[in-house]
Amino acid sequence: MGYEWLPGLIAILRSVEEYEVLQALDNPHRWPRPMRDQRGNAFIAIWTRTNGGRPVIVTIRLIGGLDAQIVAARPMTPAETVQLEQWEQDHE
Repeated sequence: MGYEWLPGLIAILRSVEEYEVLQALDNPHRWPRPMRDQRGNAFIAIWTRTNGGRPVIVTIRLIGGLDAQIVAARPMTPAETVQLEQWEQDHE
């Protein structure tokens, strides 16, 4: 799958570094969770970890074929991390 950045997103990333987003997307052990925004647009929230083990959520939008656009990225909340840890235990 090829990824492109939403224009301007790198400049406004907060609390997550560009390299962490790329590490998260490259992690083979990730939990893709379909979601929709308030307008009904479809996205995939990828719950995973960076190479250093930091739990993050990277949201992508499929743009055709095997390509996707990175539209958001943020660290997980403590409650989300608990959910991820449960999923990791169930999928080891």
